[in-house]
Amino acid sequence: MNRTQKQIFRALMAKSSTFWQLIREQDGHLAHFTRVLEEMMAQGLIRCEDNYIYLTDKGKKVADEQGLFPLQPLTCPTCAGKTVTLQGRFFQVLEEFKDIARQRPPAIAEFDQGYVDTMSTVARVAIMYERGDLENQDIFLLGDDDLTSIAIALTGMARRITVLEVDDRLVEFIDALARQRGWTNLSVQKYDVRQPLPRELQGQYDTFLIDPVETLPGISLFLSRCVLSLRGKGSAGYFGLTHLEASRDKWYAIQKLILEMNFVITDIIHDFQEYELEREGFVTKNYPLVNQAFGRPPVPDINWYTSNFFRLEAVGKPRVPENGKIPVGRELYFDDEAYATLP
Repeated sequence: MNRTQKQIFRALMAKSSTFWQLIREQDGHLAHFTRVLEEMMAQGLIRCEDNYIYLTDKGKKVADEQGLFPLQPLTCPTCAGKTVTLQGRFFQVLEEFKDIARQRPPAIAEFDQGYVDTMSTVARVAIMYERGDLENQDIFLLGDDDLTSIAIALTGMARRITVLEVDDRLVEFIDALARQRGWTNLSVQKYDVRQPLPRELQGQYDTFLIDPVETLPGISLFLSRCVLSLRGKGSAGYFGLTHLEASRDKWYAIQKLILEMNFVITDIIHDFQEYELEREGFVTKNYPLVNQAFGRPPVPDINWYTSNFFRLEAVGKPRVPENGKIPVGRELYFDDEAYATLP
C-alpha cells in the first residue's frame, strides 16, 4: 500500500468525501492521486455515489487488515496550520486588505493566475515580520497577482517595495493604489521574467517573495531572477510550492537548485496557502485534472488547491546558475505534472 492509498483510506474511514475534499487529505501530486483513485475503484475498494466517494465493505476490510485508523483532525483550529495568528496591527491590515482585494482584476489563465485567499496573503507578511525580514527592509516581488506588495505597504514597516509584473492590469492597479495612498516606497513596473533582470535592481534587496510557476525550467528562471536581486549573505527569500503539481522528484530537483544557489531552507509550512480558484469554470475547461478524473467530478465544494510556504536564507553570496534554454509560451507554465494548469 502506497502513501496516497493510505491517506485516502484514512480519510474515507472517517467520513465519505467529495473528489475535491479528498485532494486536501493527501499529499501526492495530482497525476498520481487520480491514478490511485482509478485503481482503487477498479479493485472494488471505493465507490462513488451522488458525488461522494465511500469505502466499500472490501475497502473497509483492507483498511482494518492494514491497521489503519480513521483520520483525526489535528490542525490547530486557531491558526489553521499557518503557525501565526493575525493579531493587533496584522488584524487591521487584513480588514483593510480585504476591501482592496475585492477591487483587483480577475485572474486569467494566460499568466497562470490563481489568487490565494486574503488570509494567506496577510499571513505571508506576518511570517516575514516574525522572521525579521520585513521591518526597514527592501522587498522585491516578482509577479504579484496576490497583491502581497499592498499588504506589505499597509503595515508601514518596509523601507522599499518593488514589484515586477507582466500583467498590465495589475501594474496599473498597484500603481494607481500606491499613488492614491501616497505610498512613495512602493513602485511597480511591467516585466517579463524571460528578460534579463534590469541591472539597477541587481543586488539591491534584502528579501524576495514569489509564487512561481512549477515547471522546472520555470521555477529555475524565477528563482534565478530573484536571487540576482539580493544583497548577499543573510538575505532571505519566500516562495510557494505545491505537492499537487510538483512530485517529490521535482521537489528534490528544486531543493538541489536552492543549495547550488548558496541558500538553505529554514522553513516549510505545509498547506500554508489556500487558493480561491474558479469553481464552476474549472470543471468546464480543458484542465488535465478534470479530464483524467474517473467519471466527471462535480463542481468543487471547497478551496481544494493549496501550496506550501518556503523560507530561504543565503549562507554566502547568492550564486545564479547559467540559464539554459529560456522557456517560451505555455512551456513556461505547463509540464506533465501540471494537472491544474491549462495546456
